[in-house]
Amino acid sequence: MKRDFWFLGLALLSLGGCLLKPYLPQPAAEYSVEEGWAIIDADSLILFARPQAYSGEAQPVAANFFTLYLRVKNKSPRTVSLPRGGFSISTQQQHDPVPLSLVLGSLQSGLFLNEPEDPFAPMTAETQDLALERARERYFELMNGYFSFGDILPGGVKEGYLFYNERIDRTDSFVFDALGTRVLFQRR
Repeated sequence: MKRDFWFLGLALLSLGGCLLKPYLPQPAAEYSVEEGWAIIDADSLILFARPQAYSGEAQPVAANFFTLYLRVKNKSPRTVSLPRGGFSISTQQQHDPVPLSLVLGSLQSGLFLNEPEDPFAPMTAETQDLALERARERYFELMNGYFSFGDILPGGVKEGYLFYNERIDRTDSFVFDALGTRVLFQRR
């Protein structure tokens, strides 16, 4: 009996080593690191970035992408433009954010390809309306959660998720380029 507990304990410890570890920003002079966030303090902006799994109703759709949460505050007295090309990820190749239209298109494809819970149950108008309502909720949730590029007003804050190619999650490290500042994230 005692031997079984030792075996179980050893098995759990070895399985714990197989779990994926989170990506953490590595300290550097160009940015600071606090509680898993990379904090970039530029001339007119302060940026907070970290890989973070999307949570919410649309999580099944977001699971098809690698997501990074970004929060940007304009600390200058002028409007600043945030270009779409200003936030890329490098592994062995460069990955730009997936446009919102493709993320929403993934949701739409999932709606049409999704199999019903009971394929033999007749599809009633009520169940069809319920499925469409849930799809609408996910649609608007993704729109509201997606990081919006463009102008940020003085003192304004923009935040949201950036979606990237899911292959990034298969690497041990990547570099996030935020408006020219390169942040190294590694699994720890």
